[in-house]
Amino acid sequence: MSHEVKKLARLHSNRHADKYPRSEPYQEGATLSEPNANIRLRFLDGLRTPIYTDKIITSQSNAAIRVGVFDGEKMINEGPLSKAKVEILVLRGDFCSDGQESWTEEEFNSHIAQGRHRQGSVLGGDCSAWLNNGEASLGKIRFREGSSRTPSRKFIVGGRVCMNRKIGGIRVQEAVMEPVTVLDRRNEANEKRHPPRLDDEVYRLEEISRDGIYHRRLKNVHIFTVEDFLKALNKDADVLREMVLEIKKRSNAWERMVKHARECCLADRPELKAYHSVEGNVVIFFNCVHDLVGAIFYGVYVSRDNFDPAKKAQAYELKECARGQLDILPFDYVMNGNLPEQVPSSTHSTLDAAFILGPDVALQPNENQLQDRINNITEPSHQNEYIHGDQSTVNTHYFQGESILPVGQQQPTIFTGELLHWPYESEQSVSDQVK
Repeated sequence: MSHEVKKLARLHSNRHADKYPRSEPYQEGATLSEPNANIRLRFLDGLRTPIYTDKIITSQSNAAIRVGVFDGEKMINEGPLSKAKVEILVLRGDFCSDGQESWTEEEFNSHIAQGRHRQGSVLGGDCSAWLNNGEASLGKIRFREGSSRTPSRKFIVGGRVCMNRKIGGIRVQEAVMEPVTVLDRRNEANEKRHPPRLDDEVYRLEEISRDGIYHRRLKNVHIFTVEDFLKALNKDADVLREMVLEIKKRSNAWERMVKHARECCLADRPELKAYHSVEGNVVIFFNCVHDLVGAIFYGVYVSRDNFDPAKKAQAYELKECARGQLDILPFDYVMNGNLPEQVPSSTHSTLDAAFILGPDVALQPNENQLQDRINNITEPSHQNEYIHGDQSTVNTHYFQGESILPVGQQQPTIFTGELLHWPYESEQSVSDQVK
């Protein structure tokens, strides 16, 4: 009698499962037939982008993608579910576009993407895996076709417990990833990275095609990488646009090209170049791509964003003087926090460069002298000889007849290197002291 009662109760539960869904924790050996929102598959990694057809898809760390089964936030690592078979498939990109986090099995299945002419699967390779202690690493999977033909132009990678292997009638909610664009592998040669890297080939920038007209014009002036492009852009944007690329008017193509280049992350390149005024009371600083980042005015460092009109005019006037000499200035500072900090080993070359590369034309050595001087600074075989040799004689040679004394004998009004040891501080800290 009790057996018949249990059977009727189970039938009643099945009939009203959709009307009165319940969410119960998974228990080993359970035979629930109603949906259970707590039990779900979940991808443990995101996809590495960009994605191309016929290329193995991997996680963001370039490893195999992992999937696991969870009860709420806890992975199920024992019992039948922890050893279930999982299949990987593709959904159309409009699935759950409203941010929905739960769905029925029918809703999920109705969004499965079909191959061309509704034949075959969008994915190829090993599209199934067995969970081991609740987790599995996927095998070699690739997209057979791109997502451009879909209305959303995106695909979603999904995973579900194999339909013929439901454990005890329990519904396990499917796993889904974020929508992604799948590109045709023929476009890989012109892949555009966001953000780009400094050492990327310049054709990786938007609007520049490999071996296209812009690419050829840039190569003609030895602009091969994104770093080269940014240096030319910061040196003189008009020359780069009009003379090199031959874009006579500002256009959307130019704006997209520049915007993409400026997305470069420079956080791991803190080195700076310093350029000094003749008087020594102003020093401007350029980053690794020769963009002006700030200046020291009479011992106080001010970032470019905080220039007042007078400081901006003074700094940009000095920048014009430095324009043609940036390539030979040494990286003798690094940005430490928000302040430039001198690299200890570069003290002598910094002092020397400050005198050689000042903006006053009357103080400039000729080309041969300048190259000899640079060789003395940069070649290790002469470095000790230069530093410990008769430095006064060298400086007298270059400034003979200009009434400028050698290093170490100049008056305070002329830059002598003491500026390099000023305590750098921001305007904010100075104002705080005054208050």
